[in-house]
Amino acid sequence: MAKRYHGRVRREAPCVRRAPDRMHYPGRVVRNAELAEALFQLAESHPPGELRLVFLRAAYAVFDHPRELDGARRLPDTVPLEALPTLSMLRGCRTGDALAAATQRLAGPHRLHASPAREGFLSAAEVEAGLASAGTPDVGRLRGAVHWHTRASDGAVALETMARACQRRGAAWAVVADHTRGLACVNGLDAEGIELQRRAVETWNRRHGDELRLVQGLEAEILDDGRLDLPRSARSGVLVLAAVHTGLAERRDQTGRLVRAIEEPGVWALAHPQGRLFARRPGIRANWEVVFAAAAAAGVLVEINGFPRRQDLDPTLIGLARAAACRFVLASDAHHPRHLAFDATAVALAARGGAAEAAIVNFEPLDHLASGRPDLDLP
Repeated sequence: MAKRYHGRVRREAPCVRRAPDRMHYPGRVVRNAELAEALFQLAESHPPGELRLVFLRAAYAVFDHPRELDGARRLPDTVPLEALPTLSMLRGCRTGDALAAATQRLAGPHRLHASPAREGFLSAAEVEAGLASAGTPDVGRLRGAVHWHTRASDGAVALETMARACQRRGAAWAVVADHTRGLACVNGLDAEGIELQRRAVETWNRRHGDELRLVQGLEAEILDDGRLDLPRSARSGVLVLAAVHTGLAERRDQTGRLVRAIEEPGVWALAHPQGRLFARRPGIRANWEVVFAAAAAAGVLVEINGFPRRQDLDPTLIGLARAAACRFVLASDAHHPRHLAFDATAVALAARGGAAEAAIVNFEPLDHLASGRPDLDLP
């Protein structure tokens, strides 16, 4: 039986080229995010096949590990056995330059390259470290659990099950946000489905509203021209989270599409604005200063989506939104009760982007949800 190798190579590889800026941290050891990026690049340097899959699995295992591997006695159990020697060698590098040289030496026949679809994401270890840093908003102070799904669209469980999970996590209020019918691939809610869910929310609030107050939201689809797939008559009494799910791979500028959606009546928040997905797509192109200025002027919240593979907005754009005087809503985008913990990733992103607790509605009481928005007709 093969034994796991947990030693490290102490001899540095010669520095044959300068590491990219995102991997260069002089004077200290490399971090999980850098190790994972090296493994992703190694995977992509090999043709499709078993070796590429081994390196990809190792990259995700490192990226998702909650503690930095430097100094750890054991490597994550989720790292494939075949990748352990390579990871041990990479972990032995003490600088970004040394890591780049070692990665170059181990590369396959294809050229090494960084992917923009992996830029600006926090590793699980960075999230944990960020949450423990001074000045980071306290996750335990979150009052609202926002943007989660039920089996009425693409979630795994019923409304009541998700609500009870929010309650167990200490939330005082929660916003369900199932998809509307415009996103056909997830079997979104039609008019009848919206009404049925409204009744379910009312029933919960009659029985349990003193413990956890539910608010019906809808994740409405932003159409190609910026209109919403949700009729205006259906927006009364709900919080509308407008989101783009189509045209995400197009390189055209979509500023106008987003601004038009922000100006639609009844829109409460702009959900996962970039539409990015880790290692798959970098997100849409837009003049974000214009988009955020429009959101601030309209009183539309900007979502910071903490689903680990979304992390949308990235910290740089959070900083731009903050400079435009936007206010934020943190979202787990949970599709299962265990996903509700992803609001912690949203907190870490907010802190990295400089968004203060006072600018985040999840830390406020329920009656502040529609503050300054007389156009939002909530029950």
